[in-house]
Amino acid sequence: MIALGIRYLCGYSAATNLARQRPEWPVHPGRVFMAMAAAHYESGADPVERAALEWIERQEAPAIQADEGYERTTVKAYVPVNDDAGNIVARSRQDRVFPKIRLESDTAYLMWRSEAASEVRDGLERLCPKVTRIGHSSSLVQMWVVAPGEELEPNWLPSTEGSERMRVASSGSLASLEADFNEAGFRRLDALRQELQTAKGKAKATLKRQIEQEFPDGQPSWRRPQIAKWQGYAPGLSEVTEAVTNGPFDSSIIVLAKQEGRNLGLEATLQLTTALRNAAMKAASREGVAPEWVSGHAPDGSPSLRPHLAFFPLAFVGDAYADGHVMGVAMAVPRDLQRGEGTSKDAAIRNLLGPLFFDPETGEEEEIAIWNRYWKWTLDRERREHPPLTLRADTWTRPSRTWASVTPMVLHHYPKRSRPGDVERIVREAFVSALLPEPEEIIIRSVSRFTGAGDARSMPLFDEGGTDLCKYQTHVVVRFRNKLSGPALVGRGRYKGYGLFRPYDEREDYAD
Repeated sequence: MIALGIRYLCGYSAATNLARQRPEWPVHPGRVFMAMAAAHYESGADPVERAALEWIERQEAPAIQADEGYERTTVKAYVPVNDDAGNIVARSRQDRVFPKIRLESDTAYLMWRSEAASEVRDGLERLCPKVTRIGHSSSLVQMWVVAPGEELEPNWLPSTEGSERMRVASSGSLASLEADFNEAGFRRLDALRQELQTAKGKAKATLKRQIEQEFPDGQPSWRRPQIAKWQGYAPGLSEVTEAVTNGPFDSSIIVLAKQEGRNLGLEATLQLTTALRNAAMKAASREGVAPEWVSGHAPDGSPSLRPHLAFFPLAFVGDAYADGHVMGVAMAVPRDLQRGEGTSKDAAIRNLLGPLFFDPETGEEEEIAIWNRYWKWTLDRERREHPPLTLRADTWTRPSRTWASVTPMVLHHYPKRSRPGDVERIVREAFVSALLPEPEEIIIRSVSRFTGAGDARSMPLFDEGGTDLCKYQTHVVVRFRNKLSGPALVGRGRYKGYGLFRPYDEREDYAD
């Protein structure tokens, strides 16, 4: 195990959450990573330290030991405002708050269970003493690598069921911070200015024009550094000791929030998912034929027998005031997608679906437009610190024994009236066919358990695949022996958003 100790020398932490209203505590591992990266660059960018940082970003989110803190009264301060040229504007002040939290214990720890090579520990031991603050400049710290064998008991653990969301480093975080800072641009400007000091005549005029052309704002472009990945955390012993079954899709679903467009209900599921699939196929086919895990078709054109990219609606359901309107759309990636040798899963997704999210010329993230003849939507990846419940991935993926359908499940073939329990039998087989465990209990319902999802008969029939295929659809509640981790999509229309299940809290009867 590798553990890092952080002692807050003033007895408080001064770090603001992204909403800039309250203090951030426990300290986010992503904030600690950024402080370590800053110390690394400011002290000469030792390659051994860099290797240690790259080791951290490849690991799972760390466990945390951090005692309680007590929020101090927030006092507004008024700071001068700069104009576009960086000059202080006279008699102009902007209110700012600097939330602080008084700590019960001045020491916190981050813990990784992974084994690390001696070079990694060496790099961390070099780097940690260089970190002098985490958060605001007044939040002075001392950092060190905990000695092997020292017993530590975390009280915050990564959990898909955790309600506390914290920023964490992930693969590529260090490179992203470098790109945000744009060190090459600053070095280029410094070099041109040094040349300008000794240049004369036409050479001097040429250098001035060159600086104006390359740096019209007077300085290189840069972005505020940030860590993009969020991880759920739960207090106490939140690690699940009982068995959890994983479905065929990765729990890290891609959530796309609606930005503009007319309100649509669940009855527009097939329209929305088809439009998004078309956009994904166009992006994945830019440099050739889309692979099987995206298209759902084998190389010979036949339907794929392996899990492939699925699309489903994110609707406002399960609340007393829920009306079923769709707030966004999600993409579920196969847990074991086919990728080239030596290519990571994240890289395979980025290579194929990157054109869907990023401008190919500028590399900037852009909104996604989907439409049909009756409506047009713009979507953007959900990145808010506290998004609505409907747009949180764990709402649809958290491990649960009981799941209920939000969109009706389409059976693979028609049940026989002469055979009692035939619907339950077909549903059971459909779960196995979808590479999910066989339910212990099945409840067939015409109306969803979730308020706002409505009656199965109110949804348009799923008519893809041929006119002779079964169109029988129903809502279902299922219970498993062990917890299942989602997303859970079952039945004939599962890759287009039909047969979408959500974890169901049995303490509430949403639609009864």
